[in-house]
Amino acid sequence: MSRLRSLIGQSPAIAIASAALALSVAGGATAATVAHESPATSVTWHPLTLLNGWKYGGFNSFHAAYYVDANHVVHLRGSARTGLYLKPTFRLPPGVRPSHVLSIPVYTDQGDAQLQIFTSGQATLFDQNSGNEVRDFSSFDGVSFPLG
Repeated sequence: MSRLRSLIGQSPAIAIASAALALSVAGGATAATVAHESPATSVTWHPLTLLNGWKYGGFNSFHAAYYVDANHVVHLRGSARTGLYLKPTFRLPPGVRPSHVLSIPVYTDQGDAQLQIFTSGQATLFDQNSGNEVRDFSSFDGVSFPLG
């Protein structure tokens, strides 16, 4: 024990590193135990119907879909391409629509754009910075908003 105190006294960095290692191993074991005891809930994605000439975006992306999680947050995924400019890309069904107009950044083949979702459920793609048409590949992955 005196040898350990002597080592810690000479090099506090070794003591800190040893403590960090012990805690990280314990933390990892705890996280693995919690993950093992809490099975992941499956998510049911509901397909969205693309409108106005918009169709599946391709490139092995998901088809346009949504789901609502337990916290009443709507999540979108998928992609679309080659639709009519400033015409709705899709419409969310009643019960899944926002309570106010949302303008959410999305990725397109031309860079960043906006997905504007209206209280009617209509969702339209546009590029407010350049004024250019968004007519090709656009991704909805990562888009989410709370209901209400």
